[in-house]
Amino acid sequence: MRKWTRALAAIAIAATMVLAGCGGDDDADAPAGTGAETSASADLGLKTPGKLLVGSDIPYAPFEFTEPGSDEVKGFDVDLVKAIAATFGVTDVTFQRESFDTIFSSTAQGRFDVAASSITITDERKKTVAFSDPYFEANQSVMVRGADAKGLDALAGKTITPEEAQTALKDLTIGVQRGTTGAELAAKVPGAKLSQFQIVDDAFNALIAGRVDVVLNDYAISAYATVAKPDLKVVAKVSPSESYGFAFPPDNTALVEAFNAGLATVKADGTYAEIYKKWFNEEPPAS
Repeated sequence: MRKWTRALAAIAIAATMVLAGCGGDDDADAPAGTGAETSASADLGLKTPGKLLVGSDIPYAPFEFTEPGSDEVKGFDVDLVKAIAATFGVTDVTFQRESFDTIFSSTAQGRFDVAASSITITDERKKTVAFSDPYFEANQSVMVRGADAKGLDALAGKTITPEEAQTALKDLTIGVQRGTTGAELAAKVPGAKLSQFQIVDDAFNALIAGRVDVVLNDYAISAYATVAKPDLKVVAKVSPSESYGFAFPPDNTALVEAFNAGLATVKADGTYAEIYKKWFNEEPPAS
């Protein structure tokens, strides 16, 4: 039920004004998706006031993906962005597909309001886009085909340095997604041959087919993929961890600030932890 702030006598007067065709002036009572929502987000520089357009490289499960036969985008990033947007009055959120290797230039050009796609914050990327505060800590990982692990089983369960990864993967054929930090790491492996793919699922499928020896990719995504692809396994994480952030056109500081405030809010009220447990079946790290 609505909660009215006027006295009962004033309600009668307000009702008369409505019948006479006069508009009310209490935005707090406006239904979601109308004037109140638009007003709350009008100064955030959104492409369409009251609506948030999100660029995302889909699929990248469990952060953003669709189920077979459905166009609905779901995942950790999706739930988190919607929860954050709700803190500043926006409930109309649309995810738009964008290739990861063009997502930064497209964000900078304002093709969408924000990019949410498991994006690692780097100094190089900061030259093109603005970033939110970090919202997720991630490691790179080494994935192999269980039947032919290329002698990498000795790494099982370990967290290795980038230098150790470069030594272990020397002269192998490495599958990566184009434009990622995994691709950057693979490019430093001595004698390695890189096979770059537009979407990471193609790299996983190439590993299953034996066209690549290993896949270097973010741990959470690779570990999630092994559920549906039991022929594959992650043998090692690569340290140090990387921080994910949401990316914005560089001049939209108002939206960055709104996202940072919203992220702090959903962390403080327990929403972030609920979303994290939903997708990873564990409590988020204390940090």
